[in-house]
Amino acid sequence: MRVDVYLPLLISLLLGVVAPPLARWLPPSTAGRALVAAALVSAVSTAYALALLTWTLLAQIRLVAWLGGWSLQSWDDADPVPTPVAVGAALALGVAAIRLVRTILRHRRAMAEVRRVADDLDGGPGDLVVIDEVRPEAFALPARGGGRVVVSTGMLNALGTDERRVLLAHENAHLAHRHHRCRALAEAAAAVNPLLYRLPQAVGYATERWADEEAASAVGDRALAARALARAALAALAASSSPAAPAMGYHSSDVPERVRSLLSPRPRRRPVLLAVLAALAALTLWAPLDANQDAESLLVHSGAPIFLLCAPHCPA
Repeated sequence: MRVDVYLPLLISLLLGVVAPPLARWLPPSTAGRALVAAALVSAVSTAYALALLTWTLLAQIRLVAWLGGWSLQSWDDADPVPTPVAVGAALALGVAAIRLVRTILRHRRAMAEVRRVADDLDGGPGDLVVIDEVRPEAFALPARGGGRVVVSTGMLNALGTDERRVLLAHENAHLAHRHHRCRALAEAAAAVNPLLYRLPQAVGYATERWADEEAASAVGDRALAARALARAALAALAASSSPAAPAMGYHSSDVPERVRSLLSPRPRRRPVLLAVLAALAALTLWAPLDANQDAESLLVHSGAPIFLLCAPHCPA
């Protein structure tokens, strides 16, 4: 089997390395969408490549060869993939499946808890909920019908009127663009492909910056948006806890970097970077599909029945 079956792994490694810088260099909304899309493509392609490598191991089982009608001797002569590599791919595929199921179950439990909390709060979907709490807190609770924006009286007292507008615009942007789904998809992709382990954090940063830029546009003042974020973070500095995922806290991550970005001009578009990322994603998709043709050629070489190889493509 040609080397292209391993390309998704190599590209995933590269994507995992460059994801944090891309989250800072690209406009936040572009970075959030592009990184999630690239992560999903990478995860699916990697899983498919691992499945192809695993198949070369399963095809050497006598019962499988007998059922498929190909020659084990011919398969061994072709020597498509070293056995240790195929065994490693099989183990990696099994671990990826377990990690994905655990990640999905953990996210479902977290979302169920968030929705239970949202349902217990006053007001309807999309409403602002003010809780009587001295500790400064502000976060978005995604839930059915639009979710809630929750702000403590401590946070409201720490901010001026205009700064409160920034805070509310930021949290409403999280809900409007469903940033919790972006983060969940990034975590699922990293569960399937651990080489993307830095990507969920990069997507989290991109979604926070995305909401920052939406808030700055809503109030028409980048300096005000930066001041509101800095003041909220300073007010909450002594807090002993922060909202649990997938609740999205205003002051919960990368505050200095976000303040510096708000005090700078809006991020400019970088079409070349975006084109390179798109090209890598396309290559990641193409590689296992091309490798699949190698698997079909191996079956032909080993004497598999023609109907097994081309049944989906053969004329009726």
